[in-house]
Amino acid sequence: MSAVRQKEVTQKEKRISDLITKMGLDGVCLSRAINFAWFTGGGNNRVVTGSETGAAALVILGDRKYIVAPKNEIERFLEEQVPDLGFEPWTYEWYESREKAIADLVGSRKIGTDIPMGGWPVLGADLNRLRYSLTGEEIARAREIGAICSRELAATCVNISPGMTEWEVQAELSYRLIKYGVRPAVLLVGTDERAFKHRHPVPTDKRLDKYAIIGLVGEKDGLHLALTRSVYFGRLPEHLRRLYDVALKVEAAFLQASKVGAGSQFIFDQGREAYAAAGFPDEWQRHHQGGAIGYAPREYRAGEGGGETIQPNQMLAWNPTVQGTKCEDTVLVQDGGGLEFLTSVPGWWPVATLELGRQEVSRPLILER
Repeated sequence: MSAVRQKEVTQKEKRISDLITKMGLDGVCLSRAINFAWFTGGGNNRVVTGSETGAAALVILGDRKYIVAPKNEIERFLEEQVPDLGFEPWTYEWYESREKAIADLVGSRKIGTDIPMGGWPVLGADLNRLRYSLTGEEIARAREIGAICSRELAATCVNISPGMTEWEVQAELSYRLIKYGVRPAVLLVGTDERAFKHRHPVPTDKRLDKYAIIGLVGEKDGLHLALTRSVYFGRLPEHLRRLYDVALKVEAAFLQASKVGAGSQFIFDQGREAYAAAGFPDEWQRHHQGGAIGYAPREYRAGEGGGETIQPNQMLAWNPTVQGTKCEDTVLVQDGGGLEFLTSVPGWWPVATLELGRQEVSRPLILER
């Protein structure tokens, strides 16, 4: 495994080196957890789940790489997070300032950082873009994570039953995921009227009657994959079927436009036009539509990354919603053309077949139980 990670990290080093040259810097410091995970091929610098930064930072100076951490933490990081990756330790006491430790390491050299620190320039979009195009090693990990999330979310939809609270549904899926090392970075459960009332239904003690939407962003080794599934107990009402069909049409417009080199704003506009063509011209304003995904649950959302273009082997997750219905999966925009769905449903799940140019894809419908 270390040889695979070493190969991946070598590719990341080249991207960082090119950025350093482009920006006229001597090095960079990476403190954010998403950049730590990206540069180390899946390492984790967090102790507090969900924090932006962690207990260690990375400093890249020329051909030397340092991991900066307190003395009481450094052994764990070297053994478990960056083994055999060529990082040199730079330590300080836990009660001392990490910023000062980094300043002592850097000296008079000019570095860029990913958080405000030390008066050094903060690198924004230029640094973020280095994460978007996945390496072969990252694609393999994304496929594994997608398979776990897809399988366990489908199993959850089969195992839940009327009378369960939304918290119990959340617990069922969380247990299934964490067994495989996948953390639910986002786990939404909306049942019955809450699914229609709120686009981000954070779970409550509401009990399931007939209808549930479960939205998941699963994370492992720093990579995030998103998918949403819906289940209805009884015969699906025709109005709900029609609304979901509109969501699928809008998603198809997003997917059809998702090609290497396509502008994010162009793709967003295609989705908005699809809403209007289906008779719901303002529906896109009621919820964000998804966007680029990777080392963050959304690297940028539709409409926010107007200056971005889709890179080869970049992951996208569009999530159109229409009055209580939602569809969402994660796709890889392949370097050679076409989309690879990294999340899916089992063969027994009901699907609709759609044509996306020359590509035929299966899209999950609402499961009736």
